Formats: sequence, structure tokens, C-alpha cells
Amino acid sequence: MTEHIERARTLNRQACDDVDHGRLDAAKVALNEAIRLAPDLAAPYTNLGVLHCWEGELDAAVVLHLKARRLDPNLSAPHTNLGVVYAWQGKLDAAFQSLQTALQCNPNSAEAYTNLGFVYISQGKLDKAISASEKAIQLGDGGEAQLNLGLIYSWQGRFDEAIELYQNALETDPTLAEPHNNLGLVYLLQSKLARAIDAFKTSIELDGGEEPHTNLGLVYSWQGKHEEAIALHKAALDMAPDSAEAQINLGFVYICQNRLDEAKVMLEGARRSDPDSGEAHTNLGIILFHEGSIEAAVAAYKKAGAMAEARNNLGIVYHQQGKRDAAIAEFKAAIAAEDLQEAHTNLSIVTGSVGNIDTSELQISPIGVPVGVPAVWCEFVN
Repeated sequence: MTEHIERARTLNRQACDDVDHGRLDAAKVALNEAIRLAPDLAAPYTNLGVLHCWEGELDAAVVLHLKARRLDPNLSAPHTNLGVVYAWQGKLDAAFQSLQTALQCNPNSAEAYTNLGFVYISQGKLDKAISASEKAIQLGDGGEAQLNLGLIYSWQGRFDEAIELYQNALETDPTLAEPHNNLGLVYLLQSKLARAIDAFKTSIELDGGEEPHTNLGLVYSWQGKHEEAIALHKAALDMAPDSAEAQINLGFVYICQNRLDEAKVMLEGARRSDPDSGEAHTNLGIILFHEGSIEAAVAAYKKAGAMAEARNNLGIVYHQQGKRDAAIAEFKAAIAAEDLQEAHTNLSIVTGSVGNIDTSELQISPIGVPVGVPAVWCEFVN
């Protein structure tokens, strides 16, 4: 029995080395053999669970992590890894509890703090996400916490700090695809489109998933390269069929091409995936307006809330209805929210004219959604 346990531990260490060198199939074989030889050893179960998690087999991962947790409740890794799976499943409260337990087992777990930052980002608790990410970095994270902190900084307009963090993350692990995607987002916000394109392409080459595909597609759509954009958004949807962002961005291209029926299908799908998406409501409002469903368009724009594009488009509807003062108020709100160029143009047209204005002279604002990628960090037990 002792010989079997030692052999299982050797196989577990071998599997960790296989993972480090990208030999995932070999790692899975070694871990399954370790479990066969020593079914009461916790580490191979949670390590195998991580591999299932990476392959999108989340239910199988949960079963393995729970088994490891039962075998060794004081081992932090199963709690940390359960937190990752629960976060990916959208079970944020369960993820939080698992990560808190992991920190009770190991207060110096950089992985647990990294994943706690991910949960806080998903909950919109950015101050807490910053604190958790900074703690993970202090403890020696694998690049993921720097990625998450950089994403928050980019949202806050702290671009130089974000870029530095992404570059640090890549120095820690050059194979990470997510920092390249998020660097592309920063370059987009800085209007450096050539750099953004290069960053998204690099992320795609590193198997970055659907996000760099739909982000690159969004840039191409802005450049008028609609067919290339469509191909990229469809590739993103092949990877993530329920992605609200990819559906919104494909719908955005279809609106630009006046393919409104196809756009409507995409946007209704996006709204099912994310009923609170302001971008989906805004773009759907454009289609409803073109269909003559004016009240439905107004309702869609109002559901989008304070989004600048929605306020601008609502101003156009009000102008068509003869509500000049209400239209002016919406254009001004769009300018205050985001200094939207279309709103400036529309406000100038409406306030500068003494005669009737054709609504077709006003500039409508469809919107795409660039996607940033926060990261998790699974914990292997060597």
C-alpha cells in the first residue's frame, strides 16, 4: 500500500510537470493512474479537476474537487479550484465562500486572492477587487492578478498603469493570451487602432478564446471591413454561442450593412443572454425605430439607461415626434455622458435650424462592445 501511495505521488508530480510543459493529455493519464493506485490521496483529484475545468467540463470538475475536499478538508487547493468553477458558472456567492475557506486553510494563497479579485470584478466591487489583486501580487501571483488589476485600471482611465501591469503579466507568463487582448482594449481607448489590431491578433494566435475574435471584428467593422468582421464574430459565437457581446457586435455589423432582420435576431439573442445589456437595448431600439415601432423603440432606449448612444437615439425619436425641447435635452445628456460626436452634430443641427429638419439628417448611434478578460488562477498540488 505504501508503495502504491509513493508511486501515486510520483505520478502526481509528473502530471504537474506535464502541465507546465503543455502535455495535458499525458497529465490526465498520469492523474487517473495516481487515483487508481491511491484513491484516498486528495491531490490527484483536484489536479484532474483543474484539467476538466480548462476543457469546459465544469460538472466533472466540481465532482473531483468535492472528492478532494472530502479527503483533505484542510488542503486549500480544492476550495480554491471550486471557487474558480463556481465563478465560471456564475455562482458568485458559492465561489466567494469557497475562496474564503481556502484562505482559512492557507492565508498566503496567491491563487485564492487572485480568484477573489475575479469574483469582486464580476460583482462590480472594484475597490475590493483592487485590494484582493494587490494582495495576490504581493504574495507572488502567476500574472493573472496583474491582468485583473490592469483591467480595472483601464476602466478607470489609468492607461499607463494598466499597460505596465499587462507587460509585467507577460513577463511572468509569456503564454498568457488575456494580457494581449486587454492591451488591445487599452490601445482602442487611446485610438491606437494599429496597435490594438496587433494585440488582438496575438491573443488569437495564443488561443485567447472568443474575446479577441469579437474585439478584432469590432475594429474591422469600424474600418468598414464588414465581411472580415462578420467572420470573426461568427468564430467567436462558435466558441461561445451564448456570448451577449459577440451577438451584439455581429448585430452591430448587420446594422451598418442595413441587414436589419439579421441584426434583430442577434440582438434578441443577446438580450436573452444578458437582459440588462444596455448595448443590446440600444441597437434593438434602432431597428424598432426603422420598423416604425416608435413606442417600442423609446422603451428599448430607456432600458439602456444613461448610455450616451441610447440618449442620442432617443433624442432623434423625440425630434421626429415634434418634441424639440426633449430632443435637445437628450442630445445634451449624451454629450455630458460621453462627449458623443453624433450628439454634438445632432444638437447643432436641431438648434441651428429655423425650419423643418428631416430626421434622416440626424446621426443615429449603434454601438459595439469591446470585451476585457479578467482571469482566474487554478491551484495545482505538486
